[in-house]
Order: sequence, then structure tokens, then C-alpha cells
Amino acid sequence: MEFNQKEPIYTQIIADIKLKFINGTYKLGQEIPSRRELAKQLGVNPNTIQRAYREMEEMRLIVTARGQGSFMTSDVELLESLREEALHHAVSQSIETLRSFGKSDREILAAMKKYLERGASR
Repeated sequence: MEFNQKEPIYTQIIADIKLKFINGTYKLGQEIPSRRELAKQLGVNPNTIQRAYREMEEMRLIVTARGQGSFMTSDVELLESLREEALHHAVSQSIETLRSFGKSDREILAAMKKYLERGASR
């Protein structure tokens, strides 16, 4: 994982774990690397990982069982909510970009519909 200088490392770690959960790399209830293990893998200070895990626990994204490790949530509704949030963000970003190209909402909608129909026929 490569970090950018624009945002704190712990928030980038949270975003990466959240993405892995949304896309299925991490499954519901799956154990994730220990704090120490992830710090070593990423080459970051263990306190940074501790902060990321603490925030994810507050978000209910992960659950930590003392002496057993940390696990992704088993909350299907939370997963669906995160997926919906990611979809909304991706669509909003795409529309914003296309508008910056001078495309109207009607042109954007027609292009997306055409793209989706073409993709469905493959």
C-alpha cells in the first residue's frame, strides 16, 4: 500500500480495509491482521495501526475479541450500507467529472445507459 501526503495514514488504512470489505476481499466475520502484523506489513508505527483499529471499532466495522484477534463485522446491513455509500460516491464523482467536460445531465444519462447496455450484451 502506498500512502499519499494529503491525508493521515490511519485514515488511508481505514479506507483500504473498508474497500477490501466492500469488494469481498475481506468477508463478514473474517479475521484481519493483528495490529503488530499490519504495522510490520505496511512499515508504519504500531500506534498508527492502533488508531485505525480503534476508529474502525467505533464505526462497528471491526470487532476485537481479547486474546483472539480482530474480525470484520458480521453485520450484513452495515456492509450493504457501506456498499451503497461507495456506489453513491463513485456515481457522484463520475457525474462531476463528466459535467466538468461540459456534458449535460441528459448526455451523461444517455452515455451511461448506452455503456451499461453494451456491457450487458457481452
